[in-house]
Amino acid sequence: MPQAISHEVSPVATVSTAPLRNWIRQAGQRLKTWLEARAAVAAEAAVYQNLSRLSDAELERRGISRGDLHRCVFGSAPHGI
Repeated sequence: MPQAISHEVSPVATVSTAPLRNWIRQAGQRLKTWLEARAAVAAEAAVYQNLSRLSDAELERRGISRGDLHRCVFGSAPHGI
């Protein structure tokens, strides 16, 4: 005669995984924020590179002096993100 198999729930199976899921969600949000900040810096760098190739006359036509180019593109935002 076959023996009955018992399927008891282990105490480990009742442990909440909510803290781990919350930590993973927060880590994902921090990574997303960091990646967005890095993408913004890269975009600013591309704008700066394109503008820096222009002649002084062309920059002046656009209302930017060569000396103010960096400040105009990057402003005062922190870039050590």
